[in-house]
Amino acid sequence: MQLLVYTPQVTPRVKYIFNFIFREVLRCDFEFTSVAKHFMAYEGPKFSYASAPLNKELFFKADGLLSKNSIETLTISTTDFGAERVPFAVENSALPFDIFAASFYFVSRYEEYLPYTPDEHFRYPAKLSLQFELGLLKVPIVDQWGVILKNLLLNKLSNLYFGSRKFEFIPTIDIDRAYHFKSSGVIKNTLRFIRAIAKGDTERLSNIVNTGLGKRKDPFDTYQFLRQIHEKYGLTSIFFFLLSHKGDRNHDINIHPNDELLQQLIKDTQKVAKIGIHPSYASNSNVVKLKEEKALLDALLEKNIDLSRQHYLKLHLPKTYLQLIKAGINHDYTMGYASQVGFRAGTCTPFFWYDLQLEKQSHLKVHPFAVMDATLIRYLKLWPAQASMLINELVESVKMVDGTFYSLWHNESLSETGHWKGWKEVYEKMMALSVVG
Repeated sequence: MQLLVYTPQVTPRVKYIFNFIFREVLRCDFEFTSVAKHFMAYEGPKFSYASAPLNKELFFKADGLLSKNSIETLTISTTDFGAERVPFAVENSALPFDIFAASFYFVSRYEEYLPYTPDEHFRYPAKLSLQFELGLLKVPIVDQWGVILKNLLLNKLSNLYFGSRKFEFIPTIDIDRAYHFKSSGVIKNTLRFIRAIAKGDTERLSNIVNTGLGKRKDPFDTYQFLRQIHEKYGLTSIFFFLLSHKGDRNHDINIHPNDELLQQLIKDTQKVAKIGIHPSYASNSNVVKLKEEKALLDALLEKNIDLSRQHYLKLHLPKTYLQLIKAGINHDYTMGYASQVGFRAGTCTPFFWYDLQLEKQSHLKVHPFAVMDATLIRYLKLWPAQASMLINELVESVKMVDGTFYSLWHNESLSETGHWKGWKEVYEKMMALSVVG
């Protein structure tokens, strides 16, 4: 029978998070009612979500966050729940915390709408997040709570059906620079050659000379390896290409979008993977530039591209998402931190962005990633073996909830040159984790 949920008022926030938890995470159909008599007379599985129970039904106490329609600084009480410290503590409830308010707070990224001190790229710092403070960032906590809720309901209620879902691994690749030396031009490569001599960098000298003479593949040309390993494990990958005529000179260091080699690479990649736009650093504050870059990719592939991930993960809520919607983007893959691995929105399940300013669900679907190569080596300062161990922990946490694991890698980090030596094996080991066994 269908699950019935009583709540005094079905606010947009209540509707959004219940739909996400029950329909997307737990695959369980349900219906709301705000009529007490209807709820009391219902003989099927049911529970109430309110400030107080109606009678002796299964009752989850509401903290109050989901009944509001404003964005304000909150005083969030915490409590112990198993081995974890969880937010939105309540008393006299089926659970010692408001699982729905806590999930909404994380998934909506409520805290990112409040005043904060940004990092050097004007991003929300991971260490300011409540998940980081409570030690919950490295696990898809909302999905885990969903499993706990499911088990509780199955134990307390009868005739309740939950569907199933399967673990999925989706590798994504950001192409900031398609090639290191190819397509750079004589002047730029000559300057690189001179700097390499001055620094005594024999490896770089060898790469510049041998790539120029055609004796060696460009170090960043790792596309055949990527295609082969994704095929080996039956994975559907997504490549995000940076296409910018003139962007931020310090951050948008890419090949000119009209370069024939780059254009052919994009066309060839489309045959074996999905393609998305990698909006430039400069486009984050210029929606016209964003539309121009997307139009270049649309024209090249003769189709509408509606997937994106921000360069440098420059995500400012709600501005960035509003700009993406204006540009015709329906799926974004930016939700993750540069400085820490884990689950920025508390979940490994794709979700529709909730616009807190308008208090409504948008049609932009957010696909959260769990780990990025640059995070492991530049921010966490890990060796390849340490990185593989951490990735394994992250993947296992997603497998436990039958969720979706998104990885973020770059073509250059597979080059086996410079500080990326040994990281190709990390990627190979990560791809092997896609096998469920």
